[in-house]
Amino acid sequence: MNDSGFSGTRPRQARQANTAAVLQLLAQRGPLARGDIAKELSLNHGSVSRIIEPLLSSGIVRELAERSTRLGRPRVPVELDRSARYAVGVHLGLELTTVGLTDLAGRGIGTRAENRDPADSAATLRRAAELAAEMAGSAPGPVLGIGVTVGGEVNRADGRVVRNDVLGWADVQVADRLRARTGLEVVVDANVPALLGAELTFGAGPSRHSVLYLFIGNVAETGFLGRPTTSPDSVIQGNFGRILVPDLTGGGHARFGECGTDVALLAAARSAGLAVTSLTDLIRLADTDPVAIGLLEARSAQVAVVADTVYDLMRPSMIILGGSGAPSERWLDAVRDRVETAPPRSLVVPRSGANPLVTAAAGLVVRAFLTTGITE
Repeated sequence: MNDSGFSGTRPRQARQANTAAVLQLLAQRGPLARGDIAKELSLNHGSVSRIIEPLLSSGIVRELAERSTRLGRPRVPVELDRSARYAVGVHLGLELTTVGLTDLAGRGIGTRAENRDPADSAATLRRAAELAAEMAGSAPGPVLGIGVTVGGEVNRADGRVVRNDVLGWADVQVADRLRARTGLEVVVDANVPALLGAELTFGAGPSRHSVLYLFIGNVAETGFLGRPTTSPDSVIQGNFGRILVPDLTGGGHARFGECGTDVALLAAARSAGLAVTSLTDLIRLADTDPVAIGLLEARSAQVAVVADTVYDLMRPSMIILGGSGAPSERWLDAVRDRVETAPPRSLVVPRSGANPLVTAAAGLVVRAFLTTGITE
């Protein structure tokens, strides 16, 4: 990007594009002096100053102490103030609505979860709006908006759940309802693209050439980003449930969607005589129980087959194992030990904290803020 590329025709769009570039650079590599910013983005010093000054005035960036250099004037680095703005994240799960608040670094400020009737979309969205408004009201600074994550097919452009068979929703307007009740901007996306976007914003960073996100829970979904980009809409979403993997009990092979999900894992555990009602129960038992250990190791073998298959097809530079596929570093190591073609160190777990889907929801708003350059 350089100044001449926008010569005089669309000055407002040029300022926004340049501001977005500065915000992303500071988010990824800050703090930086103005001269370094100018060099990195091929902008002149005057342009950088015209971008930085309003950001300083609004508190979005801040200056740090001067750094002396051998030659020339001291350099004054600037950095993105992660606590300058906040975002509300809402995850609409099968039985729980979970709402949280994060800063610009994705750090959680607080969360709240409530049980609900998944079939009643109107009541669900009404209560979600109330919880989101309360969370926004508790923020220690300005709130950018509300991000919402939900399973199934989502039309991000108009914030609508096109279809979610698990919830029984079809053609449900989410963004309009929350916007009308809260007065805040609302961004809605499906779980996996939002999770991948959060990892790129808060974790792995957008410098990766290709990143694959494997979500393994009650469903098996994937998101793939094939090149560095600022557009969340470029994420390719799909399902890998048809990949054949070893059955959990060693009885041959079956589709991952039939024998590798959390539902199948817990059913196998109960069939083996384990008193478990959740994956947390099974992981806790695996500290000492050989049957639980064996089941989780069998799940790791399944995930390794999936990772090898998608690696052979897409050759990503990073594979993020989300959901319960690798619930801890211990089980991530078990997957790494079993892969044959995927480089073991290309497999990582998410960095999005204890509530990844809430962080991913808030990340929709933060990502839009950093990539549009609209700061007011």
